[in-house]
Amino acid sequence: MTPSDGSDQRPTSAQQGPNTSLSRLHIWQVQAFRDVLVIAIIVGVVWSGYALRFVTVPLLLAFLLAYLVEPLVRWMCRVLRMSRSVAVTSLLAVCGIALAAALLLVVPTVVRQAEDVVNKLKGGQFDAWIDKAEAVLPAEYRAELKRARTWISLEKAPRATGATAPPIDTAVPTADPISVAVPPEPSSDGFTETLSKALMSPTTYNTLDKIVGLSGLLFAAVLIPFYFWFFSVSFPAAVEFLGSLVPSAQRARVFGLAAEMDAAVAGFVRGRILIALGMGVMFAIGWWIIGVPYALTLGMLAGVLSIAPYLGIVVLVPTIGLLAAQQLQIAEESQRLAWYWIFGGPPLIFVIVQSIEGYILTPIFSGKATNLGPVSIFVAVLAGASVAGLYGMLLAIPTAACAKILIRETVMPSLKRWTDGKSSDFLPLDRG
Repeated sequence: MTPSDGSDQRPTSAQQGPNTSLSRLHIWQVQAFRDVLVIAIIVGVVWSGYALRFVTVPLLLAFLLAYLVEPLVRWMCRVLRMSRSVAVTSLLAVCGIALAAALLLVVPTVVRQAEDVVNKLKGGQFDAWIDKAEAVLPAEYRAELKRARTWISLEKAPRATGATAPPIDTAVPTADPISVAVPPEPSSDGFTETLSKALMSPTTYNTLDKIVGLSGLLFAAVLIPFYFWFFSVSFPAAVEFLGSLVPSAQRARVFGLAAEMDAAVAGFVRGRILIALGMGVMFAIGWWIIGVPYALTLGMLAGVLSIAPYLGIVVLVPTIGLLAAQQLQIAEESQRLAWYWIFGGPPLIFVIVQSIEGYILTPIFSGKATNLGPVSIFVAVLAGASVAGLYGMLLAIPTAACAKILIRETVMPSLKRWTDGKSSDFLPLDRG
């Protein structure tokens, strides 16, 4: 019966019985389904990004560059009175000129030194040293060394005599009848690639494959500056749009956490690039002083690898090996470096540079941006390497810094309230 005042007295959803409420629920209103849906969307986005990596990798690199140079662009707009489009264009022009100068000055030297190493290997100048190294290597590594020496011996014959290299015997051995009877497994590269290999000679196919790969790199090199310009020009608008999507009740907390994580990630990444550049120069100078051959190439390589902390140590082994090989070529034993200097000099330079990086460069360029100790950084780098290789090593420290901030600001307070008996749930999630 309807009340005389005409007001609607129908029961609300809270007053309805459980059966009535459930019958009116849509599936996307069920919290468990929504949680699963969010996780599925995240997994789908990550998988799609990997599947479309030819497109997404340049996009991500361009966005990362725009994020890294944003303070510089803001400074140019504020101090030099430029518009964002002019500031970004000027920055791109300066970076292009600097990159071209580096390619003209540094790259030819590095390529020439690397080619010299290859020519000496093919010329047999390191054979005596390789024989001594093979004698002390564990048995499981000798097969790889022998395979490398076979390849070198096949490649160096044309250089030494001017004759063509002996053909490699690709016939199937007849000693094992089973291997002859079993047909080769179908290639997993796909029907198109298999058909291309069947229609073209191996040389033509390999050449075409290299051309396609090079064209892909060139295409990405063109796309990155193109994307970067648009990302950098529209960066403030994009940040404002993302901020408008945050619920107003949570904005203060979300913005505070985002600002703290931004300071940690940006401080580490920007500082690490400058630190790696400085370390590369110091490695090159230090190793050149003690007589390491190809010091510029090895130093720059160690500097690039040092973008991920402690990764530059992998260059130590070839550095010591090249120095030892050079000294073994000196006929007069009295003119050679002492064995302890050969095996201790390059590591000593490495330790000195690492000490300068830890006590001088990092406090100046990065400070305490990540708020992670040396042990935490080392563990994070190893964990990232085990999960995703080099990319994992590069992303491990920013990810660990953000995870530490989230745990400290969200999980630990809720866990503390739970252990004190002030909360019945230790998860930092509000239940609807």
